[in-house]
Amino acid sequence: MPSRIARRPGPALLLPLLAALVSIAFALPARAWVEVHVAGDDVRLAIDRAGAATVEHKVTLKISGGPLRALDIQGVDPDAELDPGSYAAPLKAAEAGSLASATPVALELLPPDLRPREDGSRRPAALRARFDGRGLSRGVFVLFFRYRTDLMKRGLIQLDGPSARIAWTGPLWDDGYDSARLTVAVPAAPDEPRVDEAPADAAGEPSADGALAAPSTLSTLRRSVDKDELELLRPYTPKAEPIRWAIRADARAFQPEPTAARPGADALGRLSDAAASSPDPSRTLYLAAGAALFALYSALVALKAREHERLARAAGAMPRPLVPIPLAPRAALAGLALVAGVALELLLRDGTAGAALVAAATALAAHRTPRPERAAAALRRPGKWLPVAETEAFREPPRVRGVYLDVSTRAGKALLAALLAALGGGVYAVAGASPYHAHLLALDATALLAIFCTGRLAELPADPAARPVAFLRDVARRVRRSHKAPRPAAKAPASTAAKGSARAAAKAATASELRVVGRLRIPDGSPDADELRLGLSPRAALPGFVAIEVGVVYAPGAGGAIGLPEVLLRVAPGSPCERAVERLAKSGRSSRGRRPGERVLAFTPRLPTAQMTAAIAAALVRAVSTPPAGATPTRPQGAGAPGAPRTRRKAVSAAA
Repeated sequence: MPSRIARRPGPALLLPLLAALVSIAFALPARAWVEVHVAGDDVRLAIDRAGAATVEHKVTLKISGGPLRALDIQGVDPDAELDPGSYAAPLKAAEAGSLASATPVALELLPPDLRPREDGSRRPAALRARFDGRGLSRGVFVLFFRYRTDLMKRGLIQLDGPSARIAWTGPLWDDGYDSARLTVAVPAAPDEPRVDEAPADAAGEPSADGALAAPSTLSTLRRSVDKDELELLRPYTPKAEPIRWAIRADARAFQPEPTAARPGADALGRLSDAAASSPDPSRTLYLAAGAALFALYSALVALKAREHERLARAAGAMPRPLVPIPLAPRAALAGLALVAGVALELLLRDGTAGAALVAAATALAAHRTPRPERAAAALRRPGKWLPVAETEAFREPPRVRGVYLDVSTRAGKALLAALLAALGGGVYAVAGASPYHAHLLALDATALLAIFCTGRLAELPADPAARPVAFLRDVARRVRRSHKAPRPAAKAPASTAAKGSARAAAKAATASELRVVGRLRIPDGSPDADELRLGLSPRAALPGFVAIEVGVVYAPGAGGAIGLPEVLLRVAPGSPCERAVERLAKSGRSSRGRRPGERVLAFTPRLPTAQMTAAIAAALVRAVSTPPAGATPTRPQGAGAPGAPRTRRKAVSAAA
């Protein structure tokens, strides 16, 4: 009986098992544990003549656990205007100056907390940094953020006779750290800045006890032509207490300029201030550069339009500018948009407005593919095909003269290279002041590409009598090379049998020679040809062979006419030549020829290349050639022999 009870689990064992299953099924996800310690805060305070300052923080964070999603920073300036571009990077990457593994940071000012602190004082302004993506994992990171504040308006810069007292309070951190550093950059003045000997509170006033400044504050001064930098260093930072800094500077460093800087001046402030404040050579130089750029680009747009219209009319096509407005206002608007766009890119912090104007100038200068007129697209008149010598038919056509704004011509390449070199010089000059604006200026080369790379000669309707010359010449060279007969030996054979073999080889070489001619079509009543083809024929062909022709048909495309080659084999129906190519005919299209009793087989290569076209033509030449006299092959070479025709058919099928 006891053993039977042990083998049967009772309710006392099932209830814990059921509870374990329920706890596993409804368990909440575990929350990550994270601990953050501030190991340092390197601050830079750049003050301009108006008393406005840019505050840059480089906070070193030691993170345990993680990931860290957000961080609240207390004690920032209450009027902070946050700048974009904040990030957090691992310590080693930050020291190496690499941002490859940086994490973007989104900043936001928290609403003011009206609850008083334990000592009755107001709570300082707080800033929240949110880390994008998965946050920051365990390790040491450097958090970089920046904002602007107005120290003069807040009363933190007090002018006291010949000197000015600058007081600023840094953020407070829950953990103290060693080596607190602040670098203050002020405009250059005759008297150098120095550490203030009277400590100040957060409002910038001396403390009530009148104690002297802590002697542990070390300072290092660096002077340059346009600014003075005073680096302050303290050995430690107290816990949960802000650091109050105070220096003395020359009051003349905060005297306003004769002409106030315009709003929107940025990293190119030296250039914009010189253009706005100096009425002499500087400002005149910028105005002259803008006028020259306007005149140059407007002239280029107008000349390109005239040139493209002349060529399109000569080719029987209708020019189509991308923006269909009259030429005079189009050229003027293009030049004005380019000048305004470049000026806004150099003067504003954000290059969106300037880039939009440059894009508008590009659109005003661009051209679409010309559209053939109805007369040119009509059916062609009857005509005659005339044979022409190879050297005469496939010689290079004369170059089009008077085309200077097309990148496909030598003059166009040289002029575009000169203009791009001038643009590169401007980019190099701007890069010293602002690499960001230099990149924007380099991208403005699209305005030049719209002139030289649209409305090209290749986009005009193709002339079937001149455009395929280079292509057909290449096909003829490839076919001739594939049918080149082997050369006889240099020494004459001594025996009679060898002499007979040499004569047979000479006859075979003569029989395998290839005739290459050009075929021009002359319409009735016109002195000019309207189509050019390549004619191929072996000197000894099978009965019924008429001709092998290679032609190119041009189809309209978005970037110009597209050449589609085709190989035509003309034979007499029922002839030995037709029977020899019976297997090859399955790879082509059959139709009636020009004359009664003529059959045409058309073969199209898979890709419109000279190599594939020549492969088809060479296979057809071999198929219609007569076997050399004196040769006694062991296997018949007629249409019934499976060896050679099948091989030829494979060659044609691979290319067609």
